[in-house]
Amino acid sequence: MRSGMYRLSILTLARSALLVESFSIRSQPCSIRSRSSHNRYSGISTFSTAEDNAATDGGVELPEISSMRIRAIKDELNEMGISFTDCFDKDSLVDRLKDGRSGAVTGTPKSVEDDASKSAAAASTSTSESTSKHSQSSKSTFDREAVISELRQKKVRELRTMCAQNNIKWATFIEKEELVRALVDYKEKASEFSSSGALTPGKVTMINDDILGKEVSGGAATPLLLDVYATWCGPCKMMVPQLDEAAAELGDKVRVAKIDSDEYPEWAGRLQVKGLPTLIVFDGNGKEVERVEGALMKDQLVQLAQKHA
Repeated sequence: MRSGMYRLSILTLARSALLVESFSIRSQPCSIRSRSSHNRYSGISTFSTAEDNAATDGGVELPEISSMRIRAIKDELNEMGISFTDCFDKDSLVDRLKDGRSGAVTGTPKSVEDDASKSAAAASTSTSESTSKHSQSSKSTFDREAVISELRQKKVRELRTMCAQNNIKWATFIEKEELVRALVDYKEKASEFSSSGALTPGKVTMINDDILGKEVSGGAATPLLLDVYATWCGPCKMMVPQLDEAAAELGDKVRVAKIDSDEYPEWAGRLQVKGLPTLIVFDGNGKEVERVEGALMKDQLVQLAQKHA
């Protein structure tokens, strides 16, 4: 009887061990060797696979991105003209290159950049005669009578506000016509100051790609101080009041503008911006003469710009 009970106990223990082992095997998670990453552009979590990393260029198989060194990834992104100023580690660089190879992100290829550089060099070697013609054509585009007519339709309060915004002293003006004349003189001078007509003396102007293209096209009488920034950049935010004060001191001697590298990545790539903020000084012909990476204080900004004024 005892012998039978022992056998039953042994069989029961054996079955329990089998059940435990079976449960243990089933409960193990699937092993995924490739990392899971978040695609910052599509907002979708994806798994990195060999198919994602592998690509071809004209029938030649490109190396797997995950196995590439950081320098090689940056070199390929530069060749594609894709900005990576907001990538601060290898994972984000890998994601950017994947997007570039797949076409999700596009840039200006190096060959196109070279053509643009040649065009800029050709523009910078233009003669003083062509510069003079450009200046004359800029002056002729300002319709003084039309501006006067437009200003006369505004109320005195509006005209005073416009004067204050442009640092025009109006306290001694008695007649409305005095306000109008002061503003039209200011606007005419501003049109000669800026190639695009969008920049104002003594002010920092937020510009787009079209305005920047005009401002560096040549024929300007003053240098351009350009701040390439991003809204998420801490040093860029810190430099905002410093740049405003510098622009006020520089007045009509230097054009001061800023462009968002995230909104206009093509220009950030064309200008080969590697860090933020990047301050670039262009001469009147649109040729880069100096650049500084990192935030500067007001006096440093003034000194940087005045060297080329």
